[in-house]
Amino acid sequence: MKRRFPAQRFTTIMASTALLFVSVAPISALAADPFRTGTTARPIDSDTEAAFTAVFQRGNYPEARQYVQKALKSDPKEPMVYALAAGVAFLDNDWTAMSTYADQTVKVAEKLMPTDPLRGNLYQGVGNFLQAAYSISEGGGGTAIGTPQALLKVQQSLDFIEKAKAVDAKDPELSLLQGFLDWVIASNLGLFDPKQAIDRLQNYAAPNYLSYRGIALAYRDMNQPDQALVAVDEALKAAPDNPELIYLKAQILNIQGKKAESLQLFDQVVTKLDQLPPPFAKEITDERNRVAANQ
Repeated sequence: MKRRFPAQRFTTIMASTALLFVSVAPISALAADPFRTGTTARPIDSDTEAAFTAVFQRGNYPEARQYVQKALKSDPKEPMVYALAAGVAFLDNDWTAMSTYADQTVKVAEKLMPTDPLRGNLYQGVGNFLQAAYSISEGGGGTAIGTPQALLKVQQSLDFIEKAKAVDAKDPELSLLQGFLDWVIASNLGLFDPKQAIDRLQNYAAPNYLSYRGIALAYRDMNQPDQALVAVDEALKAAPDNPELIYLKAQILNIQGKKAESLQLFDQVVTKLDQLPPPFAKEITDERNRVAANQ
């Protein structure tokens, strides 16, 4: 069973590892890298990490908005900040802000090139993707007018990601983004083997609440719900209260024919809809109602 991945959610993931991501206390900036530990950790500010984990570990978008605004002031040299801000603006249909933050993602990433070419190239790729998303948005002219520019930006994005892979193809942050891209393209276009996404996410990506989420999504789309359930349970160990992960498990149980268990989880997610953007909340509510009607 193939399920199209909503453009809003895809853009949010890219915007935050944007991305594609535990502590929210004001700890040392050197300890806040959500992807790496030890000597390879990057100097990512704790407000930036807090915004990332608010979205991807806790699934709390209102909280993420607050941390993004803090991070724009406390971590202005970090391109992930502007990518996160662009993702938030996208969800809010604030096209002017999205365009501005997408451009800033590219500019700040360019300044990283002398000291960190991996992340400099990675976030130039992310920024170009965000610019592509803006081109086909209502603010950028829509698909009819914006598609040619968007296609150019997507190609530029892929070129920058290839340059980042040439620096370190096994980097956890890069592998997370690449794994999700491989999955989206495999699931929607059939151009890649989804096992390629699973291998990359399983072997190299971090943090695990996102890598296992990607693995679960890939197995779900391959109609292998048993493996998908194992993966989503691993993700839930690290993010037990994330409503989107609970929703994903509800979907998988429904595919397995476990309607009552699935509906129980859907109802659990409904209690957390205020944490999610309205389009996500509506999608979940509609699917919950379909499951209930087919019991």
